[in-house]
Amino acid sequence: MIIGQYKQFSGFSLIELITVIVLLGVLSVFALGRLSSPSQFAVKGFFDDTVNAVRFAQKLAVSTGCDVQVEMIASGYQLRRSSTCVANDYDDPVKGVIINNPANRSNLYANRATGYFVSPATSIVFNAQGVLDSGTSASGITYSDDNVTYTVSIEPGAASNFNFTVFGQTGLVNVP
Repeated sequence: MIIGQYKQFSGFSLIELITVIVLLGVLSVFALGRLSSPSQFAVKGFFDDTVNAVRFAQKLAVSTGCDVQVEMIASGYQLRRSSTCVANDYDDPVKGVIINNPANRSNLYANRATGYFVSPATSIVFNAQGVLDSGTSASGITYSDDNVTYTVSIEPGAASNFNFTVFGQTGLVNVP
């Protein structure tokens, strides 16, 4: 009787190796597709930041009873309120108060030089009820019942952009 006549094989078979290589190839195609456009990821982050700032402005107006202005410029935003809660002195560099970021009270709630584009470049004001204030903004647009739709993109007229709407009668900030 011969002991050890059966030889044991260890390792992977050729079929197992080919299966793993094919699966890694398929996964890498999807992963590279997601990572190939980091600027799109960054503009989505800026979009989310802008939407959160507008929602915060609406909630701050309701909680404090003071009007809060969201000033949109072509490359960002800034949150401001009047100095006395009764005057419309948002744009006054001396009397207007820039709101501090709630995450870090020493930083201003503004993101103005981003390299991305916001349109239209207008200012909206939330009143103490949390709705868009009736009247005319600094840019000349009346907001009594109008909805305002903002577009955030990498460049003006870009095919890939993000939109959100602020409803005039309710103050709702909607992301489709």
